[in-house]
Amino acid sequence: MKKSFFTFLMLLCFLSARSQKSADFGIRIGAAVYWGDIENVDYAHQITPLYGVLGRWNFNKRLSIRGQLVAGDLKSSGTFPGVNLAEPTNHITLDDANGMPYELYMKKADDSYNFTRAIQTFEAIFEFNFMDYQMGSLKKDRFTPFVSMGLGGFFSRSPRRGTLVLLPQVHTPLVPYKNLYQPLLDNNRNKTNDADALAPIIPMGFGIKYNLTKRLGACVELCVRKTFTDNIDNLKDPKRFQNVDQIIGSYPKEFVPNVLLNNDWYASLHLSLHWQVWTEKGVCKVSDKNKKFRKKSAF
Repeated sequence: MKKSFFTFLMLLCFLSARSQKSADFGIRIGAAVYWGDIENVDYAHQITPLYGVLGRWNFNKRLSIRGQLVAGDLKSSGTFPGVNLAEPTNHITLDDANGMPYELYMKKADDSYNFTRAIQTFEAIFEFNFMDYQMGSLKKDRFTPFVSMGLGGFFSRSPRRGTLVLLPQVHTPLVPYKNLYQPLLDNNRNKTNDADALAPIIPMGFGIKYNLTKRLGACVELCVRKTFTDNIDNLKDPKRFQNVDQIIGSYPKEFVPNVLLNNDWYASLHLSLHWQVWTEKGVCKVSDKNKKFRKKSAF
């Protein structure tokens, strides 16, 4: 009976040790790359910086949850064929019959396309460690690979920069202004490079954690993010731009895109340093007494 009770206490101590809770705070620096509707992108030359802060709660040696704020930039350049495109600087302003100003843009001679956006995200991410990992340990449980997955929000304010989409028909009110096009406008009379982007995102990643000192750790993580917006590259609902109605010379009306296929993604590679700010001090007295007893009985 005493032996069973002692075994039960030892088991409780073991479970308590494995579920020791802790918390850490850190900073992140990294780089990101976009992929979406633009074609022929040279991804090696489209890398942009990201930076952020994080807080992590460690439930035990295998499970953690972290919240993080990340900011930075996304950019890309490539081609988007079959659409009238223009750069925002190549335009003139005229007055209509009522004296109201309107803009006309010179169509690009090629299909080149580019965009640049500043982004901000907040994410809540669960982590699963493949090996036992304890913040502060310098021998056992010092290192582990892990996988991560979570949910977050993505926001990017309108940059008003980058290539914009023009109407498919040429605007020729006056002979000197042939081959100039009006920009495509939405219901709020915003051009395609004027729209903000706000949407949920799903981050999915893989990384490695390693303790540098008893309080300081490092982490390298590769993460891809599915966004539920199709406007990071200023090409919301892009397929309609490439299907012009030949009879009336206009693009089809915007429709709800397929949320699984018609969306923009981006990936990031981060290095983070995290500092342990709190740990649960749980020492098992039964286990401690048993260790002392074995040491004494050895002599």
